Amino acid sequence: MFLFQIGFNKTATSAFFRLFNQSGHNSLHSGGRFWRLRNHPQLMGVSPQQKIAENIANAAPPVQGLDDFQAFFDMEYVDKNQRIENFLNFDHFARHYPNAKFILNTRNMFDWIKSRVRHHDGLYIQMEMDRTGETFSEIIHRWRTENLQHCDRVREFFKQEQDRLIEFDIDTGDIEILARFVSPDFDLKLAHWSRVRVTDTVAAKKGWSDTWLAEIEKTYSQAAATGPR
Repeated sequence: MFLFQIGFNKTATSAFFRLFNQSGHNSLHSGGRFWRLRNHPQLMGVSPQQKIAENIANAAPPVQGLDDFQAFFDMEYVDKNQRIENFLNFDHFARHYPNAKFILNTRNMFDWIKSRVRHHDGLYIQMEMDRTGETFSEIIHRWRTENLQHCDRVREFFKQEQDRLIEFDIDTGDIEILARFVSPDFDLKLAHWSRVRVTDTVAAKKGWSDTWLAEIEKTYSQAAATGPR
């Protein structure tokens, strides 16, 4: 039995990972740092997101070779040369694992954009600008459109299998409803559900700059006014 989180990053992916992992279900988050520090044999010398992407490209089961893990969160890897977003290929996961369940985690769009821009003190969006040649404004517009289109695709795909998908708004969602959705395959200990690695908290602790907040608000307002709804 597998569970796959298929929303974007910066939507409580670390909190989900902690909840499932601390509940006794081996879980993988992004590059697998938690397990690599513990010398997990399936991650030694392996980039898990690259491995998943290669499996998908070769029409193999997506998490082949990562069989020790039951739940997968933040299936993204980004550096200055590439962006891997395995969660966008949710249909491959659904077809290879017909018993798997999926979480489409969402949040307020502006808050999500703001969190992405501020991630790693702006390094995340700077790498995106360097890699693509797009402007700050173009990236904000594209991120918003990609988010809306992805969520629409997920909802349409699972329309006939709604028992396999839960849509969880991290601002308003009831974690007990999610726990019932994944049971009995995943028995969650809800005492482990809490906010983890909140960008605003990390920014305040590390003294990250807030100089671009006004620009985020201006650009996002333009994107919301002119882009898809």
